[in-house]
Amino acid sequence: MNDASTMDYELLSPSLVEHPAGAAGMDAEQKTVFAFVIFLLVFLVMLMVRCFRILLAPYSR
Repeated sequence: MNDASTMDYELLSPSLVEHPAGAAGMDAEQKTVFAFVIFLLVFLVMLMVRCFRILLAPYSR
C-alpha cells in the first residue's frame, strides 16, 4: 500500500481533528437546531394527543 494514501487518510480522518478547549459544548447553531427539534417534537406530541382524543370521542363536541 502506498504511504501517501495512508497519510492522506490520516489527515482527513475525523477522529484526529482536535477541538479547542472552549468548543467542547455546542455552538450557537447547534443549540438553535436542538431547540427547534425539541419544539417540533413537543408540537408532534400535542397533535398526537389531540388526534387520539378525537378518535376516542368523535362526537363529544
